[in-house]
Amino acid sequence: MSLNVYAPIVLGFIAGITVLFGVIFMILVGRRLSPKGVGFLNAFAGGVLAYLALEAGAEAADIVEGFIAWETIGELIIAFVVTSIALIGTWLFLVYVERGLKGYTGASSEKLMASIVAVALGLHNVGEGFAIAASLLAGLVGSAIVFTIGFAVHNFTEGFAIAGPFFLKPRGKPEIEKSLLMLLVILALAAGLPVIPGAMVYYSGITADIILATLYTIASASLVYALLHVNLAALAKLGGVTSPLFWTALFAGIAVTYTAETLVFLAM
Repeated sequence: MSLNVYAPIVLGFIAGITVLFGVIFMILVGRRLSPKGVGFLNAFAGGVLAYLALEAGAEAADIVEGFIAWETIGELIIAFVVTSIALIGTWLFLVYVERGLKGYTGASSEKLMASIVAVALGLHNVGEGFAIAASLLAGLVGSAIVFTIGFAVHNFTEGFAIAGPFFLKPRGKPEIEKSLLMLLVILALAAGLPVIPGAMVYYSGITADIILATLYTIASASLVYALLHVNLAALAKLGGVTSPLFWTALFAGIAVTYTAETLVFLAM
């Protein structure tokens, strides 16, 4: 196997593994913070999710809007219908899954929410693999490396959103047993490592626009669902919607994520 085939795998791994480092950071730091400090970190994570949800939604919209022409009216209708079904379908699916797990398995809300966040981030991070692979296919190895570094930086903050639900209860400092630690590791890898198949699929030439638009729509919908849970819980810790600390933390999460991506593009 040539070096060219290994490149998307290696770069995808580097970009995605930092989600795990973010989870570890949240566990170590979160246990030492006051309830308000934990609430701040959760609102920060909510800001990260908010930015990523908007970004994924914008990617889907750009693809669909690309069909706005009489020559491609058929593709436009198909893309509109498919992405609309994907949007409402994802929300309803998550609602029924959450209700079902709570009602029949007694799964804790923390584990359920962390799992939803991880799946949503995993879907979103597939798109990061596309960006890395696109640069490699264009022969822009330097750009691919810059993308990898930038994605690695902001994927670190995604770990906050995965571990965050376990810090939402009043006690604020959960016991991290081996089983919970293992679950968090699995969820972090599920969230971060899809960068690798994303890069490999794109690198292999599978780039159908409607498929990509659907994937981005599902990712955006999942992120919206997750961020509502995270932010509502953070609001409860920080004193409600009139809390300046909440809005500051939310802004910080958005700003850090946006800045990381901006630096990536400026460095290209």
